[in-house]
Amino acid sequence: MRLVKLISTLTTFSLCVLSTHSSLAISQATTMPQSISSNPARTACKSNDDWSEPTYARHIYGNTWYVGTCAISVVLIATPQGHILIDGATANAATSIEMNIKSLGLRLSDIKTILVTHEHHDHIGGVAQLQKNSGAVVLTRKAAVELLQQGKTHQLDPQFEVLEPFTPIANVKEIADGGVLTLGGTKIHNIPMTGHTLGGSGWTWEECENKVCKNIVFSDSISAISDKVYRFSRPDSIANDLRASMERLSNAPCDILITGHGKQSDLLKRLDGELPLSNPQDCKNLAISGQKGLLKRLSEEAISTK
Repeated sequence: MRLVKLISTLTTFSLCVLSTHSSLAISQATTMPQSISSNPARTACKSNDDWSEPTYARHIYGNTWYVGTCAISVVLIATPQGHILIDGATANAATSIEMNIKSLGLRLSDIKTILVTHEHHDHIGGVAQLQKNSGAVVLTRKAAVELLQQGKTHQLDPQFEVLEPFTPIANVKEIADGGVLTLGGTKIHNIPMTGHTLGGSGWTWEECENKVCKNIVFSDSISAISDKVYRFSRPDSIANDLRASMERLSNAPCDILITGHGKQSDLLKRLDGELPLSNPQDCKNLAISGQKGLLKRLSEEAISTK
């Protein structure tokens, strides 16, 4: 009789433990994006140059969503095993980005990885807060790891003299040049894009809808801009690296282009249906534009030294 009672007690305990673990697994399951109807009124952006002006979340394609500001692109890639965020806009924009993520029915804790394009405060100023509130690992190329950890830019950065510092970022890890992040069946490929900064990265991945798959490219900046001191024509400049980055961008499979400054690719107009979303020539056209800009800059420098 005692043996039967003991077996019954152990069985009940086991079922309780199993039930507890099952409930825990259910409560911690990664949520996928839902309707964005919970967003505030969809007012138009006052400016496409205000890096911190909030705007509402938008669907891009497949499981990829826009959660950035009126001027700076921040992208969320959703997977069943956790989500990936690319960039974090400015420090002042971090809270509105979090609100956009939550408006999709997502938890910040489901963001497992944050990727960055380059180490400037307008694109990663908000990453420190987003990392802290999500617990995500931040991935960048080797040249930018220490810079992100210290919240500063490199002295060889073309804009070094005019750049603002940003809040140091925790849990920063290195991804190899051309490396691949795989999460929940999605593979995000790194495109090394030195030139605008030393540690710049582009990112590319595939998304599908109704068996129609498209290659998405989040390009780093390829503009040859600098402070008043830097010269792209000097022997130790990163002009050749910038040219190589343009070549990689031009050769990347590219159906949907995303740029860090959205107006450079009319991103919000395309997401709002005012322009076609997809153009396989967009990456090549951006690379050509960048090449022309670099040639113009080198010509101006040549004239100024005469």
